[in-house]
Amino acid sequence: MKKLFPLLSTILIIIFSFIACNYKLDNTILSYKKPNNFYYTNLLAQNLALSSPKKCIIEESNFHDETDLKEKNISDIKSMLKILKKNNFIDRPKDLPNRTAYKITFTFNKEKLIINVYNEKYLSIYPWDGNYPMDYIDMSKIPISLNLYYLGKYIFKNY
Repeated sequence: MKKLFPLLSTILIIIFSFIACNYKLDNTILSYKKPNNFYYTNLLAQNLALSSPKKCIIEESNFHDETDLKEKNISDIKSMLKILKKNNFIDRPKDLPNRTAYKITFTFNKEKLIINVYNEKYLSIYPWDGNYPMDYIDMSKIPISLNLYYLGKYIFKNY
């Protein structure tokens, strides 16, 4: 009987700890719902406004060529982010290409954010280690001078 009591109490403690953990996970302590559909775009804009990236690279997906972006190109991206409206942010499009045309990577002190440029119409923004789905952006009403697809075409045409 003396040996049975410690065994039963240990089993009860283990069972209650699992129940308590599951209860807390199911009750909105960890929320997996994205706060808004421009969450990561906001994060990128804030990082660009507060500091310049330590490293900013654009990669062309077909030949895997990459080059550093110049300050003027980064300011074009900042301008593009400033003119975005709520209706530019969309759910994942059904006609989204499987491959990206260009990938732009921003490395800041504490974060790394990526812009996938699919074509002249769609792009997505997400962090290297994000918990939420990507932000999808419809660029069809963005001026060509600020469309990141054409920025990639210009950079790799002159590369």
